[in-house]
Amino acid sequence: MQKLILLPLIFFVGLTPALAENDEVKASNSSAYVSLGEPLVLNLSGKNRLTFLQISADVLISDSDAEDTIKNHVPAIRHSLIMLLSEQKASDIKSPVKREEIRRQLTTQVKQVIAELSGNKDISDVLFSDILVQ
Repeated sequence: MQKLILLPLIFFVGLTPALAENDEVKASNSSAYVSLGEPLVLNLSGKNRLTFLQISADVLISDSDAEDTIKNHVPAIRHSLIMLLSEQKASDIKSPVKREEIRRQLTTQVKQVIAELSGNKDISDVLFSDILVQ
């Protein structure tokens, strides 16, 4: 009787390290958000008046292992954001539909920059965490 009780216990104890390793693999492949740092402040083209845009953005990565790659290339990503956003009209930034279109363009742009610089393709999205148009 004791052998019957010990056999499943030994089997379970032998499986525990394998299950733990499997959990670690799943955890390393999870998505994460990487902040692009301090908010960007830009001038926008407008009719007869100067308009400012303050924006904060985060990058959603599909694999948390890519976080270091993104952090290493934050200056290049911020440069891309500045160049694309500074070309926009103030009226476009105020429109939710146009803002979403601009966000998609930024996502494509950031994916290209990171792919060129590091070969990494784990970027899922660029998200605005704060927008202020004044």
